[in-house]
Amino acid sequence: MKLHSYAFYSGHLSETRRRLLDLDIPENASNNAAVIRYPSTNMPLHQMLADEDTAATNQSVKAQPLDQLREDLAFELTSPLGHVTYPQNRTFVNYVDFIFCPTLCYEMEYPRNDNIDWLELVYKTMAVFGCICLLTIISEEFIMPVLDEAAINLQNTQDCVEEAFILAETISRLLFPFIITFLLVFLVIFEYITGAFAELTSRWFTLGVMRLDC
Repeated sequence: MKLHSYAFYSGHLSETRRRLLDLDIPENASNNAAVIRYPSTNMPLHQMLADEDTAATNQSVKAQPLDQLREDLAFELTSPLGHVTYPQNRTFVNYVDFIFCPTLCYEMEYPRNDNIDWLELVYKTMAVFGCICLLTIISEEFIMPVLDEAAINLQNTQDCVEEAFILAETISRLLFPFIITFLLVFLVIFEYITGAFAELTSRWFTLGVMRLDC
């Protein structure tokens, strides 16, 4: 999903830049040329001046939407923080930064802090290992014994009704451990691991920039 977001948004920026270049360098200049009305020999002078003023007004009115469109396209090619403009973001460092950032939506740049909160990073790292220990204990003490007992009971019975009761009892005994396991897995992934990577990427260190040709 991260790669899809990176490729899709980069393609959108490329198309936006092409549209902006087409406005500055139009392929067909006749489409943007002002219509010139040549006066006849019997046209009064004041009518000629009025027609010139009308043509100039129409040209300025037509130019206003183009200027607004050009401004909107240029604004879209710039990051929300205003520090990066496409295609300056097409670097290997920017790609690696996005891969390690805990987000699925690609942006040309992300907000940064001045320093990394190392205490918060140590806390989240310890919380990850603590949750893994809890998951191991729950699996060994409350899940595996129930499954082993159910397997033995199913091997020693031939009655379908009794097998159904064994399965129902096993499922009922595993509901609570599975709920706790699910909550711990959700907590360790979306709170502690992503939080740790958020702290690591909150301040980007200066590295050599390698061009990414794509």
